[in-house]
Amino acid sequence: MADKRPPGTLGVDLRKPGLRVCGLCGEVREMTKAHVPPQAAGNRDKVTCATVRIHNQVRSNGRPAAGGMWLRGLCGDCNSLAGLHYDAAYGDFAAALRTYTRAMPLLHLPRPDPAPPVRLAPGRVARSILIGMFATTPHLRVLFPGLATDLRERRDHITMPDGATLRLALYPYRGTRLASMFNAVRVLRSRRHYDVFSEVYFRPLAWSLTSSGRGNVESMGESVFDNPSWAIVDDWIQYGDDVFTVDLRDLCRQGIPQVRHPLLGDDQNDWVQFFNDEVTAIFEGQC
Repeated sequence: MADKRPPGTLGVDLRKPGLRVCGLCGEVREMTKAHVPPQAAGNRDKVTCATVRIHNQVRSNGRPAAGGMWLRGLCGDCNSLAGLHYDAAYGDFAAALRTYTRAMPLLHLPRPDPAPPVRLAPGRVARSILIGMFATTPHLRVLFPGLATDLRERRDHITMPDGATLRLALYPYRGTRLASMFNAVRVLRSRRHYDVFSEVYFRPLAWSLTSSGRGNVESMGESVFDNPSWAIVDDWIQYGDDVFTVDLRDLCRQGIPQVRHPLLGDDQNDWVQFFNDEVTAIFEGQC
């Protein structure tokens, strides 16, 4: 059947109902709306979302629609898994941080500031965002099947797979972005590179699932995640569901930076982006 979407629409149409491969369990089932981040974090109602398109090398956004940042990337069972067990903890964490980030100047800080003095359930928070990331593309499950299984079976102590690392930063801006696999290189000004398996930018938090084995490639410049240095939170999923109140300052002793997204705003023309237009899906909006 011919693709009836507007020219340049990227990836699988993850906002259309229908039978597809679930991003977490891998079964072909009817997909349901997965809000990423969860609705408990304020991702609903007036939050807008639009798909990003690339046609004839021109970037554009589709018509913004209210109702939150969501996609149909999980079956009902996998979607309910996060909603029943983890999303409330993510919402509590986001609410505590939102008060803190409002008081911060909206600057791109040169180094991580000390972590805010808030408490959270690290295992539940990490599971919530990771399940959401698996909703962004079924290819993530192909790359990391063990992690998908551990999340789906709700194992108490999970280890991040070789080749992947979960990073966290503070993000107090209204622009939102949800995307699956892509990378970019800044070719104007100083050379930098940025590549992710999945990313979620929704105030007050930014999350990226990135490669852990690549390191700096001299020809591509410094990684965006190394300056300022994003907090690496791989060990959060080793905490069980019974751990509710860990001080963020103890989890992120090196501090947490406040960041902007390098491809949101006027600087995006400095970058060359690389992605598979049959795999990558990108959504942007406002909250």
